[in-house]
Amino acid sequence: MRKLTLKNNIVSWFHHKFNVWLKKRIPSSFEHHLSNRNVFIFPTAFGFSYLFVVVILFLLATNYQNNLIMFLSYLLSSLFISAMLHSFFNLSGLRLIAQQQVTSYANSTVYLPIQLISTKPRYAFEFCLKDQKSTFLPFIKANKQNESSVEVLVPFFAVKRGVLSIPRLKVASQYSLGLFTCWTQLAFASQFIIYPQPKAIRLSLAKQLFSENTDHVSNNTKQGEDFYQLKSYQLGEPLSQVSWKHVAKGQGWLSKTSQQPQQQEQSLKLTDMPANNIEDKLSYLCYLVQEYCKQGVVFTLDLSVNGKINTKRGHVKISANSGSEHAKHCLLALAEFKA
Repeated sequence: MRKLTLKNNIVSWFHHKFNVWLKKRIPSSFEHHLSNRNVFIFPTAFGFSYLFVVVILFLLATNYQNNLIMFLSYLLSSLFISAMLHSFFNLSGLRLIAQQQVTSYANSTVYLPIQLISTKPRYAFEFCLKDQKSTFLPFIKANKQNESSVEVLVPFFAVKRGVLSIPRLKVASQYSLGLFTCWTQLAFASQFIIYPQPKAIRLSLAKQLFSENTDHVSNNTKQGEDFYQLKSYQLGEPLSQVSWKHVAKGQGWLSKTSQQPQQQEQSLKLTDMPANNIEDKLSYLCYLVQEYCKQGVVFTLDLSVNGKINTKRGHVKISANSGSEHAKHCLLALAEFKA
């Protein structure tokens, strides 16, 4: 038991020191250019076996003074070195660019888009975020005259909501011949913004929250806009606004302007959600924010707890508004909320 604990402590210490060195060697950035500073190379298990056979052949050739075997060992050695150079230059010179923010929902797979830019063909890439599934890219087609850009989607399973820093991305390749693994571990300054998983509110409460809104929007659609005034027609305005009665009477081109009936403001409060668990409350709010956005409803969002606002913990009140930008602002507040 003590030996196992000692082994774990040594491994943890080594990983800590390696990560500290890696932060200095490859700092966080939105764009990385691969070179000998941030690319590493090491023989694979097959590569070590290959090298062992080369050494055995060399020893046999020197022991028995056999020129043919000696020539074969030299040939295999040169192939080994050539494969090492090909493996390194397959990664070296590649540019990788990531987006600043990627949004998704909790308990779902979010894909990090990485743009690869190259001036030459490259082969057999593997992309993997820490403890996640790998993505393979077999080929990048390019030429020296024109840069080629390819986008690869790297999966990441978001277990919980929040604003998360993207773990280091491992880019590796065993081209060519599989004798070497050439890899790098890149830190991107991007963020995963993970919203709560939307949960629909059922039965009576859903009807209570939506009925007034839905009726109000549908009535506005049926009744149309209230007539406001006539003004001179300006080139480029919709023909549907032209007062054709006045045109037919020879009174000139006039356009009708209207005034939109004022919508009833809705309020979404964390304390009103029908759940005891904070995460369930946030999931209900996420669903309602999306529905109100689809319907064009003007609404406020209140995430205060016991009437108190703590902006450091995401306990905020967002003023009334509507539209997709307002919905994004509200969803970000839900993702950053801390109980």
